[in-house]
Amino acid sequence: MFKPEDVRKIAALSSLELSDEEVGKFAEQFTVILKYFEKLKEVDIGELVDDDDQRQVNGRDDICTDSEVSPDQFSPYLDGKFFKVPRVIEQN
Repeated sequence: MFKPEDVRKIAALSSLELSDEEVGKFAEQFTVILKYFEKLKEVDIGELVDDDDQRQVNGRDDICTDSEVSPDQFSPYLDGKFFKVPRVIEQN
């Protein structure tokens, strides 16, 4: 069961302000969604074959090539070989 504290935490991470009524409503809705996932665990999948390998065989070849764009042209946030971006989520 989803608790109101869980909804408030998700809302804070999403930079959303929710009323107490909305928190309660979302807690109920999230609980219903999670119950559907629990039902999926009960489904007998038998011996289903993972055809992901077959899809990769029929797809295009994965070929690595050098880019015509240098890292300096790609982003103003380059710091050495890493991308350093401004913080967008403040943690309390």
